[in-house]
Amino acid sequence: MDRRISSVTPKQTAIPPRRVRHASPTAALTAGALFGLILAGCATTPPNGSERPAEDIRYALERGDCRAAYSALDAGDTPAAVDIRLSVARVCLQRGEFARTRNLTDAIHQENPKHPDIDYAAYLGALAHLGTWNRASSAPPKQRSEQGRQVFLKLAAFLNDHPMSEYTESVAPRLARLRENLADIELQIADQAAAEGRSEEALARVQYVRDYYPGTTAGQTAAERLDTSNDEDTAPD
Repeated sequence: MDRRISSVTPKQTAIPPRRVRHASPTAALTAGALFGLILAGCATTPPNGSERPAEDIRYALERGDCRAAYSALDAGDTPAAVDIRLSVARVCLQRGEFARTRNLTDAIHQENPKHPDIDYAAYLGALAHLGTWNRASSAPPKQRSEQGRQVFLKLAAFLNDHPMSEYTESVAPRLARLRENLADIELQIADQAAAEGRSEEALARVQYVRDYYPGTTAGQTAAERLDTSNDEDTAPD
């Protein structure tokens, strides 16, 4: 039976005394804390293990204080239970502390790859990578494209590695939106190349968008541009 602890809020304890069945991931997080990234489903938390968190970690989780909880974990003599570290990773994700989230989930993957909630660790880690990418929206388009493709691979890997996970319904639409965003960025790169007189590069980029991003708005725009260009080239003088 899939049993999950309830959401951590400032008025709740991080790990309640009883286990409850987990609901499907539908809750949205505070947009300001995530710099515009909507992470529906992150109110979902990992199963409640038998080990209770240390008092300082529990108090930090109750306050939603990622940094205090993270520091308390790091100060411990022995690694905390996976369930506790996942609770800290979840709070860090909610607070936009993406690097700390990735550190925690990466360590869990390395140390406990067979843990029953390894899909939850992968889910939090994937969203942390996506959050980092969304935050860097002012980066140059080529850099955004390159980094975005890496994030795309991480989200796709989650779906491939955990096809039966309950979190696939949360990751799949994000993957689709990321694909749309990447197609738009590639088209922006093509437009920039054209504006700077690099016509061959611009043409290659437009063809790339058409061929590798079919079904996206940018892919359709690219196909229409190429069709128009071909019609003009074949028109009689």
